[in-house]
Amino acid sequence: MAKVVAVCTSKDRRKPKEPKAAAMLVRGKGIEGDSHFGLTERQVSLLRSEDIREAERSAGFPFSPGSLAENLVIEGLPEDLLPGQGLAIGPDVRLRVVEKGKKAGEPHTYDYRGWCLLPTKGFFLAVERGGTVLPGMEVMLEGEARD
Repeated sequence: MAKVVAVCTSKDRRKPKEPKAAAMLVRGKGIEGDSHFGLTERQVSLLRSEDIREAERSAGFPFSPGSLAENLVIEGLPEDLLPGQGLAIGPDVRLRVVEKGKKAGEPHTYDYRGWCLLPTKGFFLAVERGGTVLPGMEVMLEGEARD
């Protein structure tokens, strides 16, 4: 079973995101209070905790939740999520994978001590059904990938 480890936001795109006790996801917009709210279809960023732990081993230091600019840290998701695939968080929230990583040559404006995982290991999602997300909530894959 996959679960939410952390939910993080920041009002400033040039600063790390900070863990929150809860976050409100809004359909078609993203996470209330986050600097990416309402800007693009890539409304929510996600890193798998397994990828963060691997980077910590390579770096030799820990990454606190949000330090890599991720909105969600989720434990137990497969690394081969595909665009169009859905994620259900708890009874209400539904997200759709928009893309894995960033397009070649697309700039990434933030790194933490020289580390940046979102362009290669991260996932960007759209909010299809909003609601509250809390650490510890169960995450389920839904359906097949679609365009």
